[in-house]
Amino acid sequence: MKWLGRGRLRFLQGQRGFTLLEVVVAVAILGLIGAGLLNALDTNAKATRTLDEKVTATNLASAHIEAIKALPYATSYPNAGDNITVPFQYSVDIDTECSSDGTTFGACTGSDNETFQKIIVRVSREGGKPVLSICTYRTKR
Repeated sequence: MKWLGRGRLRFLQGQRGFTLLEVVVAVAILGLIGAGLLNALDTNAKATRTLDEKVTATNLASAHIEAIKALPYATSYPNAGDNITVPFQYSVDIDTECSSDGTTFGACTGSDNETFQKIIVRVSREGGKPVLSICTYRTKR
């Protein structure tokens, strides 16, 4: 240790270590950085889960609407999704409302005057939690 006094590491001469206060402050700063990082990771995971849920629901609703387009005009479409694989945690409901003038819609009765349909496809997740609802219109030609 004789070389300490010769100029190279003179700044270490009076040092004995870190004080408890310095250690506590350093740990607190690292803790805040870690908590912020964990919060960001959690937010990212939630956003990814929500996006995946929305994409799946959009694909399911679009597939059901395309299946309805392929069917002839009817008062309801209970078999529209028979060829569509729905993941077990999702459910798809199709509601049909009819109108004779295109402005006021109500329950379909099968009357020849009902030439407009409002078709609502609702996609829900486990426990009936609504994810997406898409509405489209159809006319009898």
